[in-house]
Amino acid sequence: METLIPILCILAGLLLITVEVYLIPGFNVIGVLGALLIVFAIGYAFSESGILGGMIALVGTLGSGVLLFILLWRSGAWDRFILSTTLKTEVDEASRRKDKRAHYLGKTGVAITPLRPTGIVEINGERIEVATEGEFIAVGSNIRIVAMDRRRFFARLDTA
Repeated sequence: METLIPILCILAGLLLITVEVYLIPGFNVIGVLGALLIVFAIGYAFSESGILGGMIALVGTLGSGVLLFILLWRSGAWDRFILSTTLKTEVDEASRRKDKRAHYLGKTGVAITPLRPTGIVEINGERIEVATEGEFIAVGSNIRIVAMDRRRFFARLDTA
């Protein structure tokens, strides 16, 4: 009976880890409980059966763990842990939006609101929000778009 307890605990631990991998996504209590059962079984085997019994339990557990890993690998269970899709569409959409806005660079317009340091300007009949590089620009002043980043345009007073 003393030999049966570690064997049953190891099998139950491996079963719980298998359930964790196949049925329950994430790192949950079931997997931790399975690992604790295996550690308990090996410790119990060492304490009750001596070094030889403990080593047999340890080697048997490692062997069955490797076998379980190979079976999970061949069955494709590990594929659920790897992201196989790409996020290419979001990147493409962001770059297209940026390209659509790039035509404003170098254009001139008129400040509709005071730019202190952000405000609204009108360029070719379109209103866009811009920021200055720190200076204040009054309503009705001519501006030029000099730069842009992901979120906004930067304008300067157009002296030409």
